[in-house]
Amino acid sequence: MAIENPHITDPGEYLLYLLKLHIDYAASDSYFTFNEEPSLRVNDEVYRLVGLDKFSDEMLDAIAQQLMDERDKELFEKNMSVDIGYVAHNRRFRINISQQSGHRMIVFRLFAEKVPTLDDLKLSPVFKQLMQKTSGIIFIAGPTGSGKSTTLAAMIEEINMNKQKHIITLEDPIEYIFTPKKALIEQKQLGKDIASFSSAMKYALRQRPDVILFGEARDPDGIRNAIALAETGHLVLTTIHSRSAAQTVNKIISMFPADEQSQIRNQISDTMAAIIVQKLAKRVGGGMVPVQEILLNNTAVENIIRENKLNQLNNTIYTNRAMGMQLLEDHLLFLASKGFIDLNNAVNIANDSDYLIKELAAKGLIQNPQG
Repeated sequence: MAIENPHITDPGEYLLYLLKLHIDYAASDSYFTFNEEPSLRVNDEVYRLVGLDKFSDEMLDAIAQQLMDERDKELFEKNMSVDIGYVAHNRRFRINISQQSGHRMIVFRLFAEKVPTLDDLKLSPVFKQLMQKTSGIIFIAGPTGSGKSTTLAAMIEEINMNKQKHIITLEDPIEYIFTPKKALIEQKQLGKDIASFSSAMKYALRQRPDVILFGEARDPDGIRNAIALAETGHLVLTTIHSRSAAQTVNKIISMFPADEQSQIRNQISDTMAAIIVQKLAKRVGGGMVPVQEILLNNTAVENIIRENKLNQLNNTIYTNRAMGMQLLEDHLLFLASKGFIDLNNAVNIANDSDYLIKELAAKGLIQNPQG
């Protein structure tokens, strides 16, 4: 992308100028990296803004100082990375400031202007059914940048619009700002309102919530507290970095020492309501479309998890499609057959590309790989 250089030297003004470009180009992310021009991610492609000055250490440091408060600076000095919520041009951004080769790196993620609904995102009817539940744990899994936060926000908004419930969100940082409708919503930010996800979840019972969202299942204490809340009649929503339903279960169990894994496996089999794995695919004609694998808990799934036969999960998902379960590959097959996404893109995104290629060939969408 060629951009005319505005020659702005004030760090604050330059930051606002770059974030306006971020919004105008409908970018999902922007990157400020030493000795590089600013870059934007648009439709999952990264473009340098050619014509703008390359970032110096002085400019990156000055912008970082403007973005961080004292607490953020302390965290950065301790961890060499910090996440920050930020508002510019009436839009919310999530910012990560980190180090790379001794230089600052700043990444911005833009959120939608309003809290999306499940209908806005055109998600499976399963999501509305899940939001009728009064207890259990729902894991939204997927890689960084796959839209997990947006899907979670839409799920919370579904409850907010339709149920008189008490919702607590524990976030790092707060991303979408909810306007209470039927529900009472409290949003708490790590480091400012709560000391840790684990401590906040531990004491959440005293605040009598019905629904608890916490940002990421990243350690055993978080999982233990989520299980405890689910066992006492609460609906818990969280995210985890994994690429399939089976890998999600395995990752959760593997967080624990070997002598605890059997007990945790039993508890997860009882309390897990669903695992939704999400990736984003380029939509033909522009934009991105969510691709999802959906595992819903039932007796068969409980037994598979309890007996540690995770290699059977995919077959169970396939045979329970009538109740709303869905393999990632079958969703890709649907989107590709309808022309929403490119066939090569679908194959690249699949966890099991061989299975998808065979299904595409069976539908006559590609040449049969066997012949």
